[in-house]
Amino acid sequence: MSMASVAMACNLPASPKWNSTGSLAEPKSGWASLKDFTTTMYNGQYLVYATRADTSGNWGSLGFSPFSSWSSMASASQNSMTSSAVAPTLFYFAPKSVWILAHQWGPTSFSYRTSSDPTNANGWSSAQPLFTGTVSSGTGVIDQTVIGDGTNMYLFFAADNGSIYRASMPIGNFPGSFGSSYTTVMSDSTNNLFEAVQVYKLAGQTKYLMLVEAIGANGRFFRSWTATSLSGSWTAHATTESNPFAGKANSGATWTNDISHGDLVRTNNDQTMTVDPCSLQFLYQGRSPSSGGSYNTLPYRPGILTLTNPA
Repeated sequence: MSMASVAMACNLPASPKWNSTGSLAEPKSGWASLKDFTTTMYNGQYLVYATRADTSGNWGSLGFSPFSSWSSMASASQNSMTSSAVAPTLFYFAPKSVWILAHQWGPTSFSYRTSSDPTNANGWSSAQPLFTGTVSSGTGVIDQTVIGDGTNMYLFFAADNGSIYRASMPIGNFPGSFGSSYTTVMSDSTNNLFEAVQVYKLAGQTKYLMLVEAIGANGRFFRSWTATSLSGSWTAHATTESNPFAGKANSGATWTNDISHGDLVRTNNDQTMTVDPCSLQFLYQGRSPSSGGSYNTLPYRPGILTLTNPA
């Protein structure tokens, strides 16, 4: 067998290092920010949904028209959703051949919508219950993500309170509601486990990666953990501000200190949320370090990190 026919699996570097683009797109007229990105591939093009805030600080959501390269994101149309889907998670649920857009601030704690054409930002179904539980915190439950293995679907979420939570259901019951019960996966200070949890399968390995956004002395950054099972315990990977998964210390970005809510670029579009450590990219939100004012109108913009030291 030739070496060319052997699929190589990379490990995560203990100390990730990245290169960054500058800001990739400006919000369309009347909007202050583009944030909370979720991205996957559709017909060979990038498909991105996101949260937006208008100049008065009111939240909404949008889908970008598909585009072929990150350098062309700036010219992709930004299509406002008439029914808001804030902090979205986009994926194709292969067992039922249906697209899913999960989000917060719908009729229940978390909601989902379905579609056969994810490029149509206003072609999604009405919101259905994804999770009905509650957590006592200033924000309540926020920033869900959904991932499946061969047996179960899992919901992970935050609450801006220093804890990360998990719920699960048999994969045959999805799409549907995870109910109201949950397990606390990990707890720390509020700043150390703040929000924007993401969970991925690492290509070629029986290993999963969890990212959680933290608040540091020099801005927002991501901490990381790994696990061998979505129902198991998580082992620290790169969890300090000086050695983060992604942050000011290692991003290579010069236009932003914050490396905030986003999504790793996946190798497929299905519920396994698979990413390739050999060629990691991270679609994130950043902002000018000189910007300030109300959180709702901070001028967040998209950027892409590319890992420079795969192991």
